[in-house]
Amino acid sequence: MKKSNWVTMLFALTLAVSLVGCAKGESKSAEGEAADGEQKPVEISIGTMTYGESPSSDLDSITQLNEELNVKLDIDFYPINSYKEKVNALLASKSLPDVILIEDIQDPAFSTATEQGAFWDLTPYIKDYPNLAAYPENAYENTKFLGKTFGIPRVRPLDGHESLMIRQDWLDQVGLKAPATMDELYQVLEAFTKNDPDQNGKNDTYGMAQASVSGYLMSMFGAGTTWKEQADGTLLPYWMTDEAKTALEFWSKAYADGLITPDLPVMKSSQVKEMIIQGKAGVAIANVNEAFMFGQELKKIHPEAELKAFEIPAAPDCKKYHEQAYGSYGVFLVNKLTVDEAKLKKILEVYNATADEEGYNLITYGLKDVDYTVSEDGSIVQTDEGKKKAYGTATTAQWISGYFNKYQRAEAPDMPAEVKEYNYKLIDAITNSSVVNPAAGLPVTEAWMERGGDWQKKFVDMYTNVLIGKSSLADWDAFIAGLQADANFQQHLKDTADSYQSK
Repeated sequence: MKKSNWVTMLFALTLAVSLVGCAKGESKSAEGEAADGEQKPVEISIGTMTYGESPSSDLDSITQLNEELNVKLDIDFYPINSYKEKVNALLASKSLPDVILIEDIQDPAFSTATEQGAFWDLTPYIKDYPNLAAYPENAYENTKFLGKTFGIPRVRPLDGHESLMIRQDWLDQVGLKAPATMDELYQVLEAFTKNDPDQNGKNDTYGMAQASVSGYLMSMFGAGTTWKEQADGTLLPYWMTDEAKTALEFWSKAYADGLITPDLPVMKSSQVKEMIIQGKAGVAIANVNEAFMFGQELKKIHPEAELKAFEIPAAPDCKKYHEQAYGSYGVFLVNKLTVDEAKLKKILEVYNATADEEGYNLITYGLKDVDYTVSEDGSIVQTDEGKKKAYGTATTAQWISGYFNKYQRAEAPDMPAEVKEYNYKLIDAITNSSVVNPAAGLPVTEAWMERGGDWQKKFVDMYTNVLIGKSSLADWDAFIAGLQADANFQQHLKDTADSYQSK
């Protein structure tokens, strides 16, 4: 979920032109009076993603916020599976909103546009908004560009986004325990595929459901979180490490043995969820709280089912590796060419108001005692009305930056206290083995700006083809050797190392 989705350089120029095109004569001020002398509500357009159905902008929670802050929010929610395409369409049609969610501030298209002045530098403003200023330092450090803060981080906890979600009832059925090593993980995947764990007499289950290739598949073997520091202090992309090749050997064998869903190359994250809740797969990499959330839906079809989250098994070196998150997932950029300073401050006021627990709950869950209630242990319990309106972390919460909660990925509405306690302990354990990205927050190199999209595509293609057996490990070695002989790529590594040493 946190890996960069690099947009090709083709859109860099398009973005800058799009912004200029839509900006002419359209800069909207926060000032303005109605006929009766009262200040007019400030109209703010926002574009973001949703993991579920698209909520309405007419929800009571939005109405309340509009009235309290004298704004008029117009929020467009776009499905996660087509979000990248939608953002590209917004660029092409010259219709970027005032605020847009971007998954990676340093992707080539938006970094180029930022350099050209397309978005507001928020560095001098954040300190004036206490809830935003209270975010963890690394949430800002890891999302800086050219040493400045251009986006409001969509703040997230550091850990809990990477766990192994497993059908506990299937483990019991095949007589195995949760895997503690990679060898044991292979045994679990094999048993879930070949030993009829659902006892329906059919060969219709897979050990694991996986959406495309993922850095997690390599980092859990010790390859590093995006980058890995070498003994000499230099940095190496995780996929160029020896551990990455070891991971490829493991996963390509698992795929060849039929232990992973065969349509992995094109599978979407939403389809992984479907495979789990339909009882077609028994393992997936997921947020800690998704074991409970998916499990609730799974039980509607298979009442006896039990999903549980576990730590990632130990790598061959007997150590566990979890990727530590950046402290954010994406940033909200403010369009400088359609927003003046007065309106910028109003936008920051909106995001500050929704960056504490009260504001977060209002937007995420709706009106208290109408759309949700709070149980004795402090858990949020959604009412039928709240569910009907599509409130939730996967939907309405996606347009705000949120508030920092270490255990956010341990919690979910209607979660029993014992499950929450288990999840808290699990996240504490994961924290002990979480690995930071040493290159987080470093500037993008010129070489990557020019050729990164091509390198990334070649890497993903080779990674995918080796995993599914279309290419061999010898082909992988040749690919890595080619990069080692590529002067431009070596310059990229050198510039990254230099930035790291001076960090």
